[in-house]
Amino acid sequence: MRKIIIVFIIVFIGYTGYQIFKPQPAPIPDSEADLILFWGNGCPHCETVKDYISQNKLDTKFKISQKEVYYNKTNQKQLEDTVKLCSEVDISQGIGVPLGYDVKNKLCLPGSDTIIQWLKK
Repeated sequence: MRKIIIVFIIVFIGYTGYQIFKPQPAPIPDSEADLILFWGNGCPHCETVKDYISQNKLDTKFKISQKEVYYNKTNQKQLEDTVKLCSEVDISQGIGVPLGYDVKNKLCLPGSDTIIQWLKK
């Protein structure tokens, strides 16, 4: 029983270390992106979009720049500036995430359903 626990601990530490130190893909410059995805850490609707992208390998079909906005003030400011360009987004109640920005067409995509529909095109 003791050996099983030791093996479990070693595997757990190895897996945790890998998750922390695994190579991250290079960020895509906004000027080269097809879509800028503004998301918040812990946002379930944001996770829906991110899972859809991952499950369908859409990051190989589109250049997607992902910006976390809950904890990153630079990204928050960029989200605020981006939304000012979009008359189709009602910000009277605040700015919500997820929010996609179609760089080519200069179009905001508010909400997970709208973003996923854009990705399906």
